Amino acid sequence: MVIYMFYNYKIKNDILYLYVDDRCEIGSLFNSDKNRSITSKVKKYIKDHKIEFNGFKVILLLSGLMLGTVYLNKNPMVNNYDVYKDNKYVYNIVDKTVPDISVEEKIDDLLKDAAEIKEDAEVTKTVQNNNSIKKQESKETSNNTKDDTANSSITNNNNFSTGKVITLNRTRGDVVQINLEEYLIGVVAAEMPASFNLEALKSQAIVARTYTLKLLESKRTITDDVSTQVYKDNAELKNMWGNSYNTYYNKIKNAVSSTSGLCITYNGSLIDAVYHSTSNGYTEDSVKVWGNDIPYLKTVTSPWDTSASSYLKENTISYDKIRTVLGINFDSSSIIEIISKDESGRISNIKFGDKVLTGVEVRNLLGLRSADFDFMMTDTGVLFTTRGYGHGVGMSQYGANGMANSGYSYDKIIKYYYSGVNIVKRY
Repeated sequence: MVIYMFYNYKIKNDILYLYVDDRCEIGSLFNSDKNRSITSKVKKYIKDHKIEFNGFKVILLLSGLMLGTVYLNKNPMVNNYDVYKDNKYVYNIVDKTVPDISVEEKIDDLLKDAAEIKEDAEVTKTVQNNNSIKKQESKETSNNTKDDTANSSITNNNNFSTGKVITLNRTRGDVVQINLEEYLIGVVAAEMPASFNLEALKSQAIVARTYTLKLLESKRTITDDVSTQVYKDNAELKNMWGNSYNTYYNKIKNAVSSTSGLCITYNGSLIDAVYHSTSNGYTEDSVKVWGNDIPYLKTVTSPWDTSASSYLKENTISYDKIRTVLGINFDSSSIIEIISKDESGRISNIKFGDKVLTGVEVRNLLGLRSADFDFMMTDTGVLFTTRGYGHGVGMSQYGANGMANSGYSYDKIIKYYYSGVNIVKRY
């Protein structure tokens, strides 16, 4: 079983705080042997967990007490981490580079977005979970109360020029005919936080439009839940956004209307425009999740995700649930062993007791947020610490927002996450 000396971390004021597992021997933690030194252990933990840490001071904590301080002799960077392949670590297996943009462009765009980011910083979001093959968990919504005074004229004046209409099957039972571009407003609003950068919202609009057109092409039923894409009508958006309804509605309408008709193709055909909330620092190859080798759904680095609120989460799952769901005898004395990881750092194969499962199977069966996770046995169950949220394939929404905040436009974001694609106007 893999047991790290540390079980969690946080970064504050350029200092990395590592929480020491109380099951380890404190003496061995500070062993003077070079190969087992505390510095080596700290560096290994940073590397294995792909922690974006640009400082050099590390403080070790045990049960709230400070054990000591470690100073690193170099600054680890996210895009230089070793990744696990063929039972060994390989240096920088992902060689896809981030598109260049000048410092001046970054500064101008950041200054332009600063007021909007500050205004939206207090909006709380709740992530919508999606376990379908199409796309997953993506939306963190506001808990504001319904705004009864919202301007109703916005609801009735979309004025979209396209005549394309879709049939939408609502989970509440009714079936409605709705203009595609109007429908996309409700999808983008439900699938991505409205507080995100406008360029990220434009990316989401094009991705959602592409996915919808692909549904129509394959004659699949379009619903308003995670089986296709989540959709919210204006009444639901007013309830979700409260006093911010007018501001957010117009912002998302702008993202949709300014990209009207644009979609993503590969070799002339619509792509499977899958996306997810947050990666673990790398997106995943589609073949690792669904077994389909798709040329535009390959692993790329996504370091922007590691600073997202949804990146690192903990969840304890009881031994009883593990026994039931996995169909095995399992308790606190049982063994969990990571057998292998893939190029993205996610678990390929893992052993629970005598049963070997894929990381994707464990994630789906136990309802974990990601297939990149650590674990620790406790008295009541297994404590899982996950990195990222979703299957990891295609566009990372938090990554897209990070790119947008760094000055990248929607087309660069899309072409970064989907390799070799084109953005074309279909209507």
